[in-house]
Amino acid sequence: MSLVAAMAAASILLIAGSGHEGPGRHEYAAGAAQIAGWLKDALPQADVRVSQGWPVDLGTASTLVLYLDGAEAHPLNDAAKRRAFEAAMRRGVGVVALHQASTGDDALQPWLGAVRPGLFDRTTEMTVLRPAGDSPLTRSLRPIEVLDEFYPTLKLAPGAMPVLSAALHPQYRDGKAVLSNEAEQRTVAWTYQRPDGGRSFGYTGAHFLSSLAPLRPVLINAIAWTAGLDVPPRADVTTFHHDAQRSGWFANETALTPSAVASSFGQLWQSPQLASFDGQDARLYASPLYLEDLQLTAGELRGQSFATVIAATSNGDVYAINARKQGDIAPGRILWRTHLADPCRLQPAPLDGVPTGILSTPVIDAARGRLYVTACETTQRWQAYALDLGSGAVQAGWPVRLDEKRLNEVNRNAGPAPVPPTRKFDFRVQRGALNLSPDGTRLYVAFGETETGWLAAVDTSEPRVDSAFAAVAMPHRGSGGIWGAGGPAVDADGAVYAVTGSGFDGYKDQPNDWTQSVLKLDRGLNLLGTYTPFNHCVTAKNDIDLGSGGVALLPGSSLLTVGGKQGNVYLLDREHLPGRLDRRPACSGDAASDASLHDGRGPLNVFGPYSEVDAALDLARARSVPATFRAPDGSLQIVASGTSKAAAGSSDSVAPSLVRLSVVAKQLKPAARAMDLVFQNPGSPIVSSRPDGSEAIAWVLDENARRSAPLNGPNAPAPVLHAVDAMTMKPLWHSAPGELAASGKYNEPIVVRGQVIVGTDRIQAFGFGGSRAAVPITPKASAAVVAADDGRPVDGAAVYQQRCAACHDAPAGSIPSKSWIASRGRERIVEALSRGAMQVQAAGLSAREIEAVAGYLHP
Repeated sequence: MSLVAAMAAASILLIAGSGHEGPGRHEYAAGAAQIAGWLKDALPQADVRVSQGWPVDLGTASTLVLYLDGAEAHPLNDAAKRRAFEAAMRRGVGVVALHQASTGDDALQPWLGAVRPGLFDRTTEMTVLRPAGDSPLTRSLRPIEVLDEFYPTLKLAPGAMPVLSAALHPQYRDGKAVLSNEAEQRTVAWTYQRPDGGRSFGYTGAHFLSSLAPLRPVLINAIAWTAGLDVPPRADVTTFHHDAQRSGWFANETALTPSAVASSFGQLWQSPQLASFDGQDARLYASPLYLEDLQLTAGELRGQSFATVIAATSNGDVYAINARKQGDIAPGRILWRTHLADPCRLQPAPLDGVPTGILSTPVIDAARGRLYVTACETTQRWQAYALDLGSGAVQAGWPVRLDEKRLNEVNRNAGPAPVPPTRKFDFRVQRGALNLSPDGTRLYVAFGETETGWLAAVDTSEPRVDSAFAAVAMPHRGSGGIWGAGGPAVDADGAVYAVTGSGFDGYKDQPNDWTQSVLKLDRGLNLLGTYTPFNHCVTAKNDIDLGSGGVALLPGSSLLTVGGKQGNVYLLDREHLPGRLDRRPACSGDAASDASLHDGRGPLNVFGPYSEVDAALDLARARSVPATFRAPDGSLQIVASGTSKAAAGSSDSVAPSLVRLSVVAKQLKPAARAMDLVFQNPGSPIVSSRPDGSEAIAWVLDENARRSAPLNGPNAPAPVLHAVDAMTMKPLWHSAPGELAASGKYNEPIVVRGQVIVGTDRIQAFGFGGSRAAVPITPKASAAVVAADDGRPVDGAAVYQQRCAACHDAPAGSIPSKSWIASRGRERIVEALSRGAMQVQAAGLSAREIEAVAGYLHP
């Protein structure tokens, strides 16, 4: 039986006793209702019912959850109820006993797995619950601090297994007060596989209603396990594109189906607008992250647990935001905020007109309770921080400065001398998502943009930069940047995969220059394998980055895929990368000479028209990481987003903007194209589905404006969230124009428990039952930047010298040279300055001044 079918067959009956100890204590009915709500979220196909008091008939329940008084008040003291209960146990029905439900006579022990004799031994205290042994119920569980009443003395049945323990200080034993204050390590929760095949779980806590929430993941797991279900996987999203492999596959989504999304979907909640800085609104270049149960360790809500979204902004702030109603705490409530530092402002300002605080997606180490994030601040520049997840506090020994002096000291790809910067200002940009080694001891940080690309490994145990790899070993700036939003991917064995880009005039024929290449490195950043496309020379000269998105590792295989500005999709075997370890292959104009896995014909161009000359700036075809998943028939599928162009040299986007490719015998086969959608500048797609790959939906956040559109001010573009059937490529739903606030670039949504969560200048969540606006999509026009014409004569050479020469007479990286601009032609120059890639830099120029500059450059 499939997991979905098993869930549909499961029936969970919660039996609630009558509370009598005052507000918040023995609130059995309220507690059972709270648990039932959790189960309906986590196990949506299961039948979940609550009975106030012992039911007349136990029916066909798969498991019983007993939350009630024990000892002489135990319902099972009644002979008829005991007979019905024992009959259910003999049928293999599961049972969960909370608090006093395990307090009774010894005859209950064979069914419950443990009993507490009498009501005499107890302690009420704040303690820390820790996993005891290796149980699927507590796997990946962090220590939980909780105030509760516990029972130190239990009679465990033979074969019962402790799953949670705590250091307790008994306050009553045999009915008498204990005056000493000595700690005893005691079992507080256990599992029991009964000889009849039934399963039992018990927990002696849950005296206080407030003590239930921190145990949410354990209770959900225990109830599912006793019902005969697989323990539901956690919905945590700890890194960009779902996992360290960058698969982009959210494979445990059972609520969101194509038919349901198409018929009933809308905005559920949003957070407050996140903090501005120096008059500029926040922008989320970083994709949101999510923890299913985060226990706060500071503040007014200390000790409570929440489903939590992590958000990081361009203004240098990190937030924890509540994602699900918890008591009186509404979704969207900010749980904590940490301002790391005032953000940098790169000079000259190239980055969409916004401050450069946090640009990359952080990464969570749930086992250590840490969030790693990088930020640029005005004096120390780029630094890596470790924050306590429960409070946002910066951890001791952090931040770690990520300066080029240290990177050069530990460089694994060093030339004869360190590579000096070519710019007056530090222009390194840390935009690629962070990643961790499987054991969490190495934090991987990528740098790109218009200086040499770097990959750095930070030792998380003794905070310092431990090793680094320069994409270009010999002095050659402005190329090899690892700037795509995906950052490095990491496989289960700890190998690291990165893809580099270029800049204008970025090609040099020299050893250990890995511009325009896919790299495989070990955990210490020693080179293990390479791949470079056949046409790397010409694309490097024209700023057509291979590394404009990042690597995705295909699930359950040795394959990887990568895209690029050219609109191609590449397929490679990561165990047998074809390149050398000392230099790239010779340049070629013959696609058949390419060593990727596409039937000897080179990569597959999916967003055309094909060009090796014009695919930079607003002409770029893609800047995203493909999403991968397995279809129900077991076949590997790739979903890629991009922007096909109307013609060579055109910046006007046309369909398709989303495609699905099948992988057949290590070949890429076009399978479906979305011909009813046109994106303007999309982020990476993600795919949600059931575990078997059925009901697959592709989700894409489109900037809804060209790459060159400024993101500051009142006319910043409003992005649009799209849902598309991942198999047919038919549109299902989209957010209404203006429904999403202005955002950053190349970020992506996440999918958690039926919610689709997006970062803009706030956090916005969509799901069933939300407000729905059926409005046609109309891309928002860019703001006019052309000044009024005052009629005076214009000297194009003087305007160029004043406004343009500082960058284009000494270009680096993504800044094109004066001669390259001139080669584009007058019409293209006018378009770029007035409404295209250079409109921000041309702000304040009149139409005649723009025409004069174009005439000077292209007489």
